[in-house]
Amino acid sequence: MADRTFQAFREAVEAALTSAAAGKGYNATGVDGENRTYEVIHTATGGHGHALGEIIYKALRYARTGDAMDLVKIAAWAFLIYKHHKE
Repeated sequence: MADRTFQAFREAVEAALTSAAAGKGYNATGVDGENRTYEVIHTATGGHGHALGEIIYKALRYARTGDAMDLVKIAAWAFLIYKHHKE
């Protein structure tokens, strides 16, 4: 992620939400499709606690290591919360 433009950041987040997540079986129907894993965990825990925990963990890890990929992962988790937010 040497190119520090918004477009490069967006593309890195999209890659995290597509290829990486699909490889783990999280979203077989694409980034805007159904994510049964997120939905099951959200229902089982009664909220976005897992995703928030991932964001906190990655923020703390970023503070410790300075790995910019953690910022991409934070954004990806934030998108999942946004996507599954109920009005």
